[in-house]
Amino acid sequence: MSAVPENELRIAPLPSKVQLIQCRIQQDSRRVPRTRALLVSALQRLTSWHQKRESRRVLRGLTDAELLDIGVTRAEASKEASKSFFWD
Repeated sequence: MSAVPENELRIAPLPSKVQLIQCRIQQDSRRVPRTRALLVSALQRLTSWHQKRESRRVLRGLTDAELLDIGVTRAEASKEASKSFFWD
């Protein structure tokens, strides 16, 4: 026989500190995919900018014969090489 009658509602126990921490970790883990996606996007953009910068640096150093081989005039090469690395 129990001291608490069966038809009375029992009070739920208060969560412990460990349970509260686990709850916070679960809530924070939902932000991880978004944060990771932002970091991946930023890294891809920086990589793209670096590749463009290097390509324009190489283009600037080509000789007239090398430019003729790729079908670019000196004026076109100079115009492209003078662009900012942020330019698409």
